[in-house]
Amino acid sequence: MLIRASQILSMTGPALSGPAALRVEGERIREVGLYLQPLPGEEVIDLDDQVLLPGLINAHCHLDYTGFRGAIFSGKGFTEWIKKINSLKLSYTPENFLTSIQDGFQQLMDSGCTTVLNIEAFPELLLKMGPPPIRTWWFLELIDLRARMEKDEALMGALTFFQGQDGWLGGFGLSPHAPYTSSVELYRLAKHCSEELGLPITTHIAESVEEQEMFLYGEGPMYEFLKSIGRDMQDCGQGSALSHLLEFGLLNGKCLAVHMNYLQNYDFQALQENPLNVVHCPGCHDYFGHARFPLEKLQSIGCNISIGTDSLASNDTLDLRKELRRARLNYPELSARSWLQMVTTAPAKALGLEDELGVIKPGALADLVAFPLPPDTEPHEAVLQSRDKPTFFMVNGVRK
Repeated sequence: MLIRASQILSMTGPALSGPAALRVEGERIREVGLYLQPLPGEEVIDLDDQVLLPGLINAHCHLDYTGFRGAIFSGKGFTEWIKKINSLKLSYTPENFLTSIQDGFQQLMDSGCTTVLNIEAFPELLLKMGPPPIRTWWFLELIDLRARMEKDEALMGALTFFQGQDGWLGGFGLSPHAPYTSSVELYRLAKHCSEELGLPITTHIAESVEEQEMFLYGEGPMYEFLKSIGRDMQDCGQGSALSHLLEFGLLNGKCLAVHMNYLQNYDFQALQENPLNVVHCPGCHDYFGHARFPLEKLQSIGCNISIGTDSLASNDTLDLRKELRRARLNYPELSARSWLQMVTTAPAKALGLEDELGVIKPGALADLVAFPLPPDTEPHEAVLQSRDKPTFFMVNGVRK
């Protein structure tokens, strides 16, 4: 298949201006360049006045909670939000969650996302699900604050994370939820499994003021709530949430650290020695009214920054383009290309797949999307400003 476009964004160099084209064979891109001619009998797709680029990658999402959009009003604090979402989860049936996941997939596709890193709180749902429509990494949520996985079905669902699924694109990983809900022992076990089985890890760290108060000072609403439900609070009042994990060597350069909103000077010093993959969630950030995200400082010390949407329980969109526009308001000096790299090359690098995903080049997987290119508009900017569904959508060499 030969695909022609007015502009092709490889995400590794300048835009390739028409007559630009690429050739797809099977699930991969085989050739990219100017003046490529169709082979005898080859299908040709002409994307006139459109910009073609790698499919977007959502580096952090909770598809289980797509149906919670607008259900929790912001402004009542992070701990109160936790209580509310726990209550909502109890009101949902497995069928509700399956519908929520499918709705989430559709919203992602409608905004040009071909890969998502999804946290799965209910692994038993995978037993009732067909192959996802896009490339999906399923991260098994791990919490030992309270007893989990009491049912045989839940245990069997968890085991599917290590067995894989025929016909499913993407992979599986582990997600110790956060240092306030997952013990050092659970983080250590997750890290061991990751290294033995080659599984990626993601975790929430330093998300809220209340988490900061809990770990730094041993006080605040989160401290009191978790103490009331039986959490051992001996690790509180001894340093930041991040330092709590680094002290025990529980994070490595392959971990995706989500949020990282509240960091101490000693945290930045530690990260300078061992940079992490960091995921910023702009909509969720605004929802909770967090302090300005330290993007420049994290980049300056070598952290690889990606963008995720988080869930619709704390956001109003799963559209990465809207997330980029929202984040850009605080960092107007960054180019459109730099922002797009945070939803293409950066998350691909975090997964260790920088030559496979998030780029257009020979040998890369054919995950591709296209958007209209208005006259006299810089192509990277055209993608950021687009609001409509993609005009072309391909995953693994299959047009959808």
